[in-house]
Amino acid sequence: MNKRKKKIAEHSLALFLEKGILSTSVQDIIDRAGISKGTFYNYFSSKAECVSAILEQIRYEINLRRSELLVGKDAKDPELLIEQISIFSALGEKRGIQALFEEILHSGDKELKELVLQYRVLELEWLAGRFIEVYGESVRPHAFECAVLFYGMLHHLLFYRKMTGEQPQDVRMVASSVMQYMEPIVETLARRKTAVLDPQRIAALREHLNHPPIQKKDAIRKLRELLEDSELTEPQTDLTQALLTELERDDVRVAVVNALLRPFAEAFEDSPNQPAAKTISSQIWYYLKQNH
Repeated sequence: MNKRKKKIAEHSLALFLEKGILSTSVQDIIDRAGISKGTFYNYFSSKAECVSAILEQIRYEINLRRSELLVGKDAKDPELLIEQISIFSALGEKRGIQALFEEILHSGDKELKELVLQYRVLELEWLAGRFIEVYGESVRPHAFECAVLFYGMLHHLLFYRKMTGEQPQDVRMVASSVMQYMEPIVETLARRKTAVLDPQRIAALREHLNHPPIQKKDAIRKLRELLEDSELTEPQTDLTQALLTELERDDVRVAVVNALLRPFAEAFEDSPNQPAAKTISSQIWYYLKQNH
């Protein structure tokens, strides 16, 4: 997201939190950002697309920070998982995402509800995958349900701590406690092979999201196309080549790729190739998530 688009998104988010999404018009955003109507529609086709861009940008930030935490660490370490979960909750609280979700879910806007569903299920899928890494393959059939239970407990505990005046919110402490609560639950689900959620319905929900598998060759192709641009700076060229070299390996070194993603994205900020670099970063992250 280039500087101008990001600025418009920030003004939009501020208005959404002040007035509510449904009560905020495109004209309100235009007036707050001090731009023309043409400029707004140059970046966003609608208010819903603006909301989508805000959510995607926040998710992008969360994914990068989580990837950085993995560098040089043991992915099976529960403490590392707690740190990664805390990033999502803390950043969501800071940016007011939960308040937006609540408004959208109580609205009649089908398109916005779909965005929230996608956002939440993607987060649950991420946590389900991490539970498999931490607890082992025995939890795989129930990993999604474990993720639902975890976030259900976490969000309600944080809500009632806030209601009872517990400030500031200690997300990490609460997440650590919930992780301890999950241990016997995970063991029970694996041992009894029982679950409340129907796996077939979960699969249908995932299908509904329509996120096709990311192929490594797609990211490699885009990196090569980017290198063909003669206008790249030396740091942009070096980081692009480094990512390409890693992805072309038969045994992709996940820790190395994760360490390169943020500097790669930052090297293209405010450049004509920023959208392409962001797309590539997201593709690589999803590829690693799906395959490693």
